[in-house]
Amino acid sequence: MTRADAKAGSGAKTRRAQKRKSKFNPDSSGGGGGDDSATKTSDSKARKSKTFDGKSEGRKLSGGSKSFTKGDSKGRDRGEKRPSSGESVEAKSKKAKSSNDGKPLSRKEQKAKADEIKALRKPNFALVQELAQIWERMRGKKVSKTDRSTLCDEIFKKSKGKVPELANNHKGSRVVQAVLKYGTPEQCESSLYGNFLVRKLIDSTDKKDVPKLLANLKGQIPRLARHPVGSQIVEALYHVASGKDKKSMTFEFYGPEFVHFGVAEVGSLREALLTKPVAQRQSTLRHVNTSMIPVLEKGLVSSSVIHRVLSEYLSVGGPSTKAEAAGSIAAAGLLRMMHTKEGSHAVNMMLAHSGAKQRKGVVKALKGQIWRVAQDDFAHLVIAHLFDCVDDTQLLTKGVVSELKQEGIEEVASHKNARRVLLHILNPRSTRYFPPHLLECLPDPEQIRADAEETLAVMKKGGDAEKAAKKAVGKDDSDDDDIGIIDDELGEDEMDEDEDNEDEDDGDLEEAPADGPEFGIAKKPASTRRAEIFHQGLGDALIAACNANAAAMLRNNLASDVLFEVAAGGCDGVFHEAMGDEKMTALYKAISSAVALSMSSKEIDDETGEALESLHTNFFSTRTLRRMALEIKHPAFVPQFWNTALKGSLKTWIDGHGSKVIAAIVRADTDSKTRKAIHAAVGKLVDGGDADAWAEGFFHVKDATPAKQSKVKDAKRKSSSKPSKK
Repeated sequence: MTRADAKAGSGAKTRRAQKRKSKFNPDSSGGGGGDDSATKTSDSKARKSKTFDGKSEGRKLSGGSKSFTKGDSKGRDRGEKRPSSGESVEAKSKKAKSSNDGKPLSRKEQKAKADEIKALRKPNFALVQELAQIWERMRGKKVSKTDRSTLCDEIFKKSKGKVPELANNHKGSRVVQAVLKYGTPEQCESSLYGNFLVRKLIDSTDKKDVPKLLANLKGQIPRLARHPVGSQIVEALYHVASGKDKKSMTFEFYGPEFVHFGVAEVGSLREALLTKPVAQRQSTLRHVNTSMIPVLEKGLVSSSVIHRVLSEYLSVGGPSTKAEAAGSIAAAGLLRMMHTKEGSHAVNMMLAHSGAKQRKGVVKALKGQIWRVAQDDFAHLVIAHLFDCVDDTQLLTKGVVSELKQEGIEEVASHKNARRVLLHILNPRSTRYFPPHLLECLPDPEQIRADAEETLAVMKKGGDAEKAAKKAVGKDDSDDDDIGIIDDELGEDEMDEDEDNEDEDDGDLEEAPADGPEFGIAKKPASTRRAEIFHQGLGDALIAACNANAAAMLRNNLASDVLFEVAAGGCDGVFHEAMGDEKMTALYKAISSAVALSMSSKEIDDETGEALESLHTNFFSTRTLRRMALEIKHPAFVPQFWNTALKGSLKTWIDGHGSKVIAAIVRADTDSKTRKAIHAAVGKLVDGGDADAWAEGFFHVKDATPAKQSKVKDAKRKSSSKPSKK
């Protein structure tokens, strides 16, 4: 049974034919250009003649005696024969008419029409066609070098930003290959758009093939690092390179001998200097200086390899080296370095030896970005270091503290990285909050001051003698202006025995730029600077946040550290002195009341709607309260905490998870009246009635007094000598 008999796909062919005609002849009639005059009436099996593209076709129809023309609804209802599937679009388009006058489209017109449709379907079709024509003219063998270069430049301009898309196109890929073949090396390696193709190649390369890519750039890393686009290629390679390859890329900044020979056992610039004679160390440092200063001046400091080289360079250089580097880079450039470990270390070293004007520029550049930067794993160390080196505390309050307060002190205290900014102000460089790998990125202010003062003394002592010596031998002062850096931070134990004889130019130090020969060291004592910051609003904000969120901060393992440091009064009692006894006593009352409230009533979490764990059983809160009882020296804390939170529910504390808090209260340093009350109440609830002996069980024996150590040992001996029950 045919499709027409089965009534399947009724009118489908007519619609397809109409679609094809309207595709190439939008001006044609809706009926598909059929000629009604060509129809003939006949019986049920009469043949129907129709005119299509100048040809007459006959068709037998099953059923129905009425003749019809193409486009007739009745004819469409009966169905028509399907076109052959192998017929191409171009072949079909030849059958279409250009307009109602019956004239067919020429081959050129059909191709133009097809190109219009492809342009709508393919976004870069027109560009590919245009570039292909230029490519055809460029790839000829008889084309001169001048004409080929001109055509190559034209392709560069037209394909800007489209190279990755062109590389995936059939014709476009040939254009890209021709440009790589005929383009100049400068165009291929530093093109503003060709670098995207190279970076894509690097990202898609297998790890084992990365050394082959690096081999093509051997000896060219420092030169590429000085180019705005070439530095992006260096960063892409450094990101996928192995540890060994990263070291080889870094060594190219040390000198040509490290490029060609390398040193397998050397891991840093300091180690590389120690492998060379003293007389040759200066040349290595000079080579690093020559390579890095242009990079800093251009602000091309986003690459991780630059961070590493600069960090090692500043580590072996003296105060003059750091001051020179700080004067060579703008404040905005420093912000692009602080997101890596080496970058944050280099930024902090330069900030420590820069002038007040440069530091002010950094604070201004951070405007509006403090909270985002404070959340970064390494960038928050730069904000913390600003409180060590900036003497203008009002600038810090307006530029840094105000944005932290705007975000919310409780929010800052609960973030794993941002809280270290607050902790550094309260307790600077504490190993409890800053692990060793982060402390390496925070220069010690005392060490910086000592090094700078020593260098200044050397300059003052040797300046006149050096000038006299130069005058005697006929040398001008400007002859040594290009030395720039010295290795005055290499320890004496790392120098050779003949260092004093060979390294006599230590007095030839350059002065710090713009801010005099003090090398930017902070003039205010750290305690004075911290006290001023607390007085200018940060202290009140910390007290208010802790009073309002004491329970939540005790339950949080991160915020509890900030709460403890505030309650303890900060390092050296600076925070306590700035706030006064009245505010500190109010804080202790708020903490004690929060603990008592959690035991007497159930608190509900606002976000989850679930009941919160009581503070006397919570893992983090009990350890923080224990630490407070042992380390807070303010005379008002222990009596307030005992009378408000512990005294009325002592049995619950001793029998539960908070027993270690009670043991700490027993050992706490407080007034005699409170101590007697604590010992009497605890003695009634523990075995033996001795509160001290019971409390010692919660501490290491080495931490106890000698008399109490013997008591604990005797108790353990007695317990071990008792016969076991069968």
